[in-house]
Formats: sequence, structure tokens, C-alpha cells
Amino acid sequence: MRKSVKVLALSLLACGLSYMDAAAQYTLTTDMEARPIHEYNTISMTGSPYLHPDWAEGAISLSNGTTYQGINIMYDQVKDVILFKNKDDQVMELIEPVKEFSISYIQNNEKVNKTFRKGYSSEGVTPDAFLEVLADGKTTLLKRTTKNVFDRKGYSSATIEREVQESQDYYVANSNKLLKVKKSKGSLLAALPGKADELQSYIKTNSLNLRNDSDMAKLVAYYNSL
Repeated sequence: MRKSVKVLALSLLACGLSYMDAAAQYTLTTDMEARPIHEYNTISMTGSPYLHPDWAEGAISLSNGTTYQGINIMYDQVKDVILFKNKDDQVMELIEPVKEFSISYIQNNEKVNKTFRKGYSSEGVTPDAFLEVLADGKTTLLKRTTKNVFDRKGYSSATIEREVQESQDYYVANSNKLLKVKKSKGSLLAALPGKADELQSYIKTNSLNLRNDSDMAKLVAYYNSL
């Protein structure tokens, strides 16, 4: 009987420690340090400042190791910040240092999962910039999307036309060092040294279109497997 009680006590202690560990890693969104935002006037805007125009489920990993999961977020690609709603349903901008976040949403009747990460630096890229992870591993393929809002006033018109313009840059990272690449076979092969013959064969066998993000990612994933 005493042995059973002892086993039960140890089990309860283990459960308690597991709960404490989980509580340390996964905390409420109301604990996040944030500030209110000024929302865009999107009535007459062409394009969107956001990755996805609606709230979507996400997970956020802070630089201090804290993780927030299953929260609704938006990614503002003009300001390069994460938005969420506080307990009062007010839209807030997360200002705590973020290491990585993921976001999932439906687009064209298909589920889309994207991961963005900080910590890389190169010409035109600071360590605080979010880069989308297209292929991960020893060698990582990254995509940087930059958006800017432009206001234009037509000739003899009082109406201001607002437009969001975006650009993309691609990088191959090895040990957090970035090498900018173009969406072409020659550029990618130059950034993936030592396996040119194998990569050429893989591109041909699988009919890869290296102007397509997913095919670029397949090539880098294959390179990591060699």
C-alpha cells in the first residue's frame, strides 16, 4: 500500500513539473509586450500591406525562448511587424524580440503554411528583418518580401490613389551568412557548390522550374540530402 502511495505521489510530482515547464514555455497572449497601432485606410488602397488580409492562426517564438501557440495574428509586411488582438479586442503590434513565427491560412481553397525567421544579415538585410523560410537545413533558402505604400494624386484630381508595391529577394544561407541569388539555374548552382552534376540531373529528371518558389525549395532540400 505504501509503495502504491509513493508511486502515485511521484506521478503527481512529475505531472506538476511538466505543467510548470509547459507554463514557462507557453503563456497567454495578454502577457506579450505590445503597443497599439494606427490601422491603414484600405478603402481606396490597391494591394494589401499584409501577408494575408484576414486573421490567421500562428505560433510565435521569442528570442528568450518563450513560445505562443494557437493565436490569431496578422503579418504587416510594410512595417515588418506581427499584429494580434489583446483581451479588449484591440489590435496591437508585438514589440518583444521575435526569433521566428509561423502562420497558417486558406488561399485558393488550399491550406498555406509559412515560417518566417530573423537573425540573418547581408547587404540590404538587417538581423531584425523577417525572412520566409522556403527550405530549411544546413543550407537554407530564404525569401525577403518588402512592401511599400505609395500615395498618388491624379492630374486635376483631388482623389489620392494609394497603392502597395512589393518586391522579393532570395537568399541562400549557410551558417547565417546570406548569399543573394536569382531565380535561375546558374545563380542557384553557384550558391550550392560541390554537387553540380547531381543537381543538374535532379533538375532535369524532375522538370524543375527554378522561377517557381516551390521548385527552388525542392532543389535546396535535395542538396541538403546529398
